[in-house]
Amino acid sequence: MVVDQYMNFHEYQKIMDSEGLRNSMAVKLYLTKAAHFYNQQKALQQAVGSHPHNLALSAELRRVDESRVENVWLAIETAKAEKLQGWQYLEDGSDYVNTLLVKYEGQMDRCSRLESLKTEYIEILEEMQQRQIKNGA
Repeated sequence: MVVDQYMNFHEYQKIMDSEGLRNSMAVKLYLTKAAHFYNQQKALQQAVGSHPHNLALSAELRRVDESRVENVWLAIETAKAEKLQGWQYLEDGSDYVNTLLVKYEGQMDRCSRLESLKTEYIEILEEMQQRQIKNGA
């Protein structure tokens, strides 16, 4: 994902409110990742302040900030997708997969490409959630 717009909390909240988006569990996963990058960014800013000519530190600071912004945008895009489809990936994901199991009589290889991508995304989000729980985030 190419990050082309800076994002702070107030801008994030304005987008969420104006589009009627919700902070689901999946959205919160991305926001937690963004917060992690924000904390790294603050530490790196101090290091860059102490060593302003260190190009490696400056490059890492840019990378961390871009990762923070990217995760905020991923949160927004996830909220938009959830709103459009009318269900949330983590809260309702098992119901979605169970519906597919019934629909295809347990033969998930018969799913459409979109259905398969949604189930893969649910799995990715569940793994991310487990990593965050394990790491205490």
